[in-house]
Amino acid sequence: MKTITFANLTDIGQVRTENQDAVGKFPSDNLDISSPKGQLFIVADGMGGHAGGREASRLAVETVAKSYFDSTGTIVESLKQAFNAGNKTIYEESLNNPQLRGMGTTCIALVFQKGVAYVAHVGDSRLYRITPRSIDQLTNDHSKVAEMVRRGIITAEDAENHPERSMLYRAMGVSARMEFDVMNGLQLSSDEYYLMCTDGLTGYLGPAELQEIVSARPPDEACSLLVEYANRRGGLDNITVQIIHVKGDSFLKSMLSPE
Repeated sequence: MKTITFANLTDIGQVRTENQDAVGKFPSDNLDISSPKGQLFIVADGMGGHAGGREASRLAVETVAKSYFDSTGTIVESLKQAFNAGNKTIYEESLNNPQLRGMGTTCIALVFQKGVAYVAHVGDSRLYRITPRSIDQLTNDHSKVAEMVRRGIITAEDAENHPERSMLYRAMGVSARMEFDVMNGLQLSSDEYYLMCTDGLTGYLGPAELQEIVSARPPDEACSLLVEYANRRGGLDNITVQIIHVKGDSFLKSMLSPE
């Protein structure tokens, strides 16, 4: 039987005057992955000025969680409904409040239900699957520079210092309609970790360091150490991490299929 443990941590960083990231785990009172809707984990990185970014990420976490658990559809249908609800809520709030005009946010939602994981994603916050031997990035950054790398226009090395590396072409709440990615059918294996994080972390630590730190420590210790490293190396952005450790009997070979 599969069981999970988790931890999360969000930090303002060394330069910003407020934290525009948001993180959540729902339901807050149990870790039962056998329930019909399982366990939902969310990370969001807001943008659009001080008030706008903070409000957008908060609304994303709250609206996605509420809509997901209110939905009577399948897990995939519920995630899609929740992301569309989050987009609608943020977009309409930005239209109604001039101080919030143009706000938006990245958003990753990860669901564990029995032996399967489901993901919905928009923006450049990331989800990694980590074992003691490997690390795989499961999400594609919806950024202009990442798309240039995928098309072979620039190299991954060029992207690291590109002046437009934070420019997104998809985000939650910036327009009336939003495209986002949904993945399902990720079969959980024993002794693996899922790392959700904003670019305030990945701007300072590469995959090899993430893999070593996450796989060698309990989630709470790994969260603290990752944030500490990012701050030591500059901390120019808010930093948010959420780590889930899956334990239990192995399942069949992992399968990841976009929907």
